[in-house]
Amino acid sequence: MKRRFGWYWLVVAPCLIGAGPAARDKWAAGWFSAPFAPFAVQPATTPAIFANQTTRQILRIDAAGRSIRLKLTNELGIAPLKVAGVHVALTDPAGAIVPGSDRTVTFDGEKETWLPAGAPRLSDPINVPVKALQHIAVSIFYRDKVVPAAHHADLIVAPGDQLDRLEMQAAHRERGPGLVSEVDVLRDVAAPVIVAFGDSITEGAASTPGKDMSWPQQFAGRLAADPRYRGWSVVNAGMSGNRLLHEGFGPPALARFDRDVLAVTGVTHVVLLEGINDIGWWNKPDSEVTAAEVIDAYRQIVARAHARGVKVVGATILPYKGAVYFTPEGERMRLEVNQFIRTGGLFDGVIDFEKVAADPADPARIDPRLEPGDHLHPNDGGYATMAAAISPSLFEARR
Repeated sequence: MKRRFGWYWLVVAPCLIGAGPAARDKWAAGWFSAPFAPFAVQPATTPAIFANQTTRQILRIDAAGRSIRLKLTNELGIAPLKVAGVHVALTDPAGAIVPGSDRTVTFDGEKETWLPAGAPRLSDPINVPVKALQHIAVSIFYRDKVVPAAHHADLIVAPGDQLDRLEMQAAHRERGPGLVSEVDVLRDVAAPVIVAFGDSITEGAASTPGKDMSWPQQFAGRLAADPRYRGWSVVNAGMSGNRLLHEGFGPPALARFDRDVLAVTGVTHVVLLEGINDIGWWNKPDSEVTAAEVIDAYRQIVARAHARGVKVVGATILPYKGAVYFTPEGERMRLEVNQFIRTGGLFDGVIDFEKVAADPADPARIDPRLEPGDHLHPNDGGYATMAAAISPSLFEARR
């Protein structure tokens, strides 16, 4: 019965634990990662299985708060998932845990928790004040054999229960499912929460690993450095291989939008940069798509967002000539879609990423200085150029 009532409490009042009405209204997402199904991101590999192991993930929170809470995900899981313990700690710039900052995470007052198939789980508030751009370590102990369903991240994995160790022993690094899907912060004032929604170009593919160089992270860095925008939050709901209308390495954007955008705590705006994978694979069997269908998908997203009071900023699709799936027909589609984004009047604002990323000598290509050689993804400098092209005025309240 205790388990049943614990979950009832989560459903009807997850934000009330240890917080009054004023606090409840000021929780906001400071970090996000879109859930995955329990199989590896890359084909021809096997799902990650943990048993009597501790995993540790380092992540950056992009908004300050006087306390935090975690959301664990089993939303795309196919079986209940047991978690034997969770700790959180601050880390220094080198990734080492700050002594004295370790905290035990509880769920309805308990150290252990379980997640039904298809459900997330919110933690109790954790008394760990954080600054904007603060890195934290989340350590999770799996006692029993589990196959987590979560976005793949860079993990440190060690045998046994090593939740409270500053440095885990006999550990190794691997790319595997990071069970945390969101970190919320308790802010003192209300401010925009911007969800970057897209594919690998939003997730930050081809950027330097572990250096927070995706365009959403670099935009968050710009905001944190300017006193006018302190308290603003930018979270990354990018998913490599994602498409609007068809399955990729995860559910189509239309299928995941409610969970990965509208359910994000405090969301006020979404930046939509999606469609290049639909266009690139337009002629693949069972993946046929037209420019009109891409545009209709945008209309669906905007209608669903507006129904929840969330504004949508459309972003033009970057050039991709020379990429593995470039075709002249796809290029015509991309140009038609971008023209609609700029002039169709659908969006609450527009960011012209195509304009700042294009090669002046051949606008169908990305500027070679801004990409690593695959002619599709930007490099660190390309993502910096994208972040610099975003005007914060797009997210300010209209007077």
